Amino acid sequence: MDAPTVWARGHLADGDGRVVHVDVNGLPVACTVPADDDVPEGATSYGLLAASLSSCTAMSVRTFLQRWECDGSDVEVDVAFESSSPPVMHRRVRLTAPLDEDARRQLASVVDSTPVTILLRDALVIVTQLDVRTP
Repeated sequence: MDAPTVWARGHLADGDGRVVHVDVNGLPVACTVPADDDVPEGATSYGLLAASLSSCTAMSVRTFLQRWECDGSDVEVDVAFESSSPPVMHRRVRLTAPLDEDARRQLASVVDSTPVTILLRDALVIVTQLDVRTP
């Protein structure tokens, strides 16, 4: 079998068991399990999911803007996780490129069908807000 193009490895270090060292395609990231109700000082498993949704959305929006030949130099995607039943991720997509109503509808469709959105939507609720300038 060929080597995978995307991979991740987690290693639980010695100690209190609250830090997992994750290697994603060679990029090291420390993932922390929060103690009780404390706010963690680093990435958490839910934080990594939020980062995946945010980055995947930003890349998909950039591709969409390039296809529409729009200025996509300022795209920002914020994702916040809400621990509830079911869990909720609030995603806010902001861009400065002016889009007409048709392009906005198509962008909303693209955002709702990103690969990470598709993987997560059966496990949690994703609420999306699009902040797009009108021409």
